[in-house]
This record gives sequence, C-alpha cells and structure tokens, in this order.
Amino acid sequence: MDRLSVNRKGEYYCGQSIAFDYVCKYIEERGSIDIKGARILVVSDRNVGGYFYSRFEQQFLDKGVRPQLVIVDAGDMYKKLEAVSEVVKAFVDFDFGSGDHVIALGGGGVLDVASFACRIFNADLKLILVPTTLNAMAEGSVARRSMINSGSHKNVIAEDSDVCAVFADPDFLRSVPDKVRMNGYAACVRYSVLEDPSLLQEITGYGDLRLFLEKVYNTRAAIERKNPVLLTLGNEIADAIEGYFRFMNYSEGEALALSIYSAVPEKMRAGLREMYDRAGLPYELKGVSGKMILKVMGDSLRRRYRDGIMMVDLAQDKRSWAVKQTGIAEAMEVLEKRIGVICAD
Repeated sequence: MDRLSVNRKGEYYCGQSIAFDYVCKYIEERGSIDIKGARILVVSDRNVGGYFYSRFEQQFLDKGVRPQLVIVDAGDMYKKLEAVSEVVKAFVDFDFGSGDHVIALGGGGVLDVASFACRIFNADLKLILVPTTLNAMAEGSVARRSMINSGSHKNVIAEDSDVCAVFADPDFLRSVPDKVRMNGYAACVRYSVLEDPSLLQEITGYGDLRLFLEKVYNTRAAIERKNPVLLTLGNEIADAIEGYFRFMNYSEGEALALSIYSAVPEKMRAGLREMYDRAGLPYELKGVSGKMILKVMGDSLRRRYRDGIMMVDLAQDKRSWAVKQTGIAEAMEVLEKRIGVICAD
C-alpha cells in the first residue's frame, strides 16, 4: 500500500486489495473509541454491492462491527436529490452524529451523493471514499465539490466536499464494464490535452495503477495551479449531450470525449482519433442534430450566466489554453464551430 501525493487535505492511498484489508484498520487506528462501538454507514449501488460488498464488509465483521448499508441507484441519471434524501434518512434512522463514519463505495455518482449528503447533514461526519471506477479514482475522488443533477440538467446543485481518506484499489477495475471504463479515459484525456500530452499514451495501457494515478493527480494539480476553471474544458457541449438524451444514449465519458475532440486544434485530432479508437470513445455525435444541441446549450447558458461566461478556449498562440470572459453570443459562436467538428447535421 502506498500513500499518494495529492493536492488535497485528505489522505490518499493506493494498493492491491487495500479496500478490503485496510479501511476498517484505518478507522480503528484513528478512532477515539473502540472499533466495536463505531457507527459506520456504507453507501453503495446494486452493481458494486452485489459484486463486492460481502468481501468489503468482512473486514468489519472480523472486528465485531456490522456497518449499516444504504443502496442507491448507479449512474448519472440517478445522481439526484432523491438519492441524497435516502442517505440523509439513513443518518437519522441510525442515529448518526458527529464523529461517525460514512463510506462511499462505488463510482462517481455514489461518491457525489454520499459527499453531498454528509455536507448538508447537521453533524460532522467523517467521509471515506472507496472509488470503484477509474473516473471516480482520477476525478470524482479529488473533486473539490460534489455535484447533483436536477431532471435533465447536469451538476446544477453543488456543495463543497470534505474527505478524510480515499482508497484506490485496482481490484475493482477488473470488473468495470467498457462503457463505465470510458468515463475514466475521458477525464484523463482532458488532463492530457490541458497539461501533459504524454499522459495520452498511457491512458489505455497503464501498468501500475499507483504510478498512473500519481501522474494523473500531479497533472491535475498543475492545471489547478494555473487556473481551476481550466478543468471545465468541454463541459458545455458534454453536459448538453448528456442532458438532451437524459443520460441514456451517451455516457459521461463519451459526451466529454466528443466535446474535447471538438475543442482541440485540427492538427491534434489525428492523434486523439487513434487513442479514441483504442479506448472505444466516439468522435462523431449521432442521433441528434447539431442545431438541437446548440439550442440546449444556449438555453442553459442564458439561464445560468446572464452576464457572461468564463469559457476555456485556445489561447492566441493556438498551443495553450486560456480562460476567457465572454458574452453568451460570443461563446455560442465558438461552440457552434466545435459542434460542426463532431456533428454533420
């Protein structure tokens, strides 16, 4: 087990089987009471729970502790206040209070729901994240805010995230479906495009997860030092694609991959296409006209940013990226050009 260097106040660990061997020990070592008296709630989804929960729970049972379990639906379409409410209800039903532990065991949606619930609950709960997908490891577990959807509108409700520890375990990645795996690839593509092109060659062929995540986290930290807003590159089109299809046709990673591809200079697209082909990511938007996606984006931007938008676009040298304060009309002109790259209609 190794501790990773991350630009966050929580402790980040990576290692084979640490999710099943060390999470309980971590709580025991840092607790102010005997582990047998600890209150622990695990938030997970049906897929992860079905595959892994018995094995995950055993480390606690061996210590005489039986955690409470709350199951929420997996996927972006279920990352809503209704799911948050179910978790908060569990806090109340099980009489949780300050110092008690909540463990989010799942993908990015589960992490967001559990983190959001902890922040709005009137007690100082200790949150531990056990991400089970590459996207949750590379992005969700280091995000400074937890994001919740409303209807077809993505990430319109947000709260700061406060995490004690993260345990990234490669055991989980062996059973991740291809469509879910793509989400993690796309997040790393954005880091590569913004800061470190060499990362692009490692995304689908990394060996040691610890070394790969260390590089991913260092790359993300370098971007944040320049300007955290840079990490929103591609969000406008990606969110519109997901929202238009109500999170059904395109996964989060597929939508982001399309948006990133549309934003990069033409000379970079051949290299991206090669990597996308290896990863199974799309670079053509199908099933909807470009005009419709533009309308969805325009409506959203005018509703959220009436006085202008901070937009990530190529700098004047066309080799680096910059955050530009621009009006909605000017932003839509840029976005229309990008849509033309990925959509023929």
